[in-house]
Amino acid sequence: MGAENAALEPEQKNNRRGSITIEPGMKFGSLTVTSKAPSKNKKKHWNCVCDCGNECVVSETHLKTGHTKSCGCLAQIARRKKAVDIAGKRFGRLMAMEPTSARSNGSVVWRCSCDCGRDALCTVDNLVRGKVKSCGCLQEEQRKKNMEKAIHFVDGTCVERIACQRENAANTTGHRGVYRCKNDKWRASIEFRGKRYNLGTFHTYEEAVVARLENEKMYQEFLNDYYACR
Repeated sequence: MGAENAALEPEQKNNRRGSITIEPGMKFGSLTVTSKAPSKNKKKHWNCVCDCGNECVVSETHLKTGHTKSCGCLAQIARRKKAVDIAGKRFGRLMAMEPTSARSNGSVVWRCSCDCGRDALCTVDNLVRGKVKSCGCLQEEQRKKNMEKAIHFVDGTCVERIACQRENAANTTGHRGVYRCKNDKWRASIEFRGKRYNLGTFHTYEEAVVARLENEKMYQEFLNDYYACR
């Protein structure tokens, strides 16, 4: 009996996956080895044909360990089986209509209809996890609300703009509302309550600045009244 067990040990050892000698015609999952492929990074590779008909090159290690069992079709089939049917379900403002053939990181992309009337393409993962709730209109509305909180308009006048003394980046003359004309004269203007007022044309830059500063006094009166009412 002891001798019999001893004789079986080498055979059992040779049947371990790591010790298998791969030859053409051998099958590993859905893959059938056809021929030896060029080595990559000093590792042996084999040409294989999948049951689905696709050909692929697989490392010998992945074949022996069972890491690779198909050209990738098995994983696709598994994903389709696990695909969630969300047709008709609502996610925020979005109604899932139909799946598309597109995928993003393995997640099915669905065509959705937004309450605003526009369509949107969203992955199942983003919909289920609540990362997407509209076609983008919800974010736009929130952005406008945030802007309204940060910027205040009274009678067409932006309070923050007239309260800010910094020059506009587009201004090249050094003073807001002062511009150089083509005839080398200077023009001054001012905006207030949604209208633009022409303050005149002047021979010198200094004269235009003085005219602008004189009319800017109404800004301070406006701001005083605004802050007094808050």
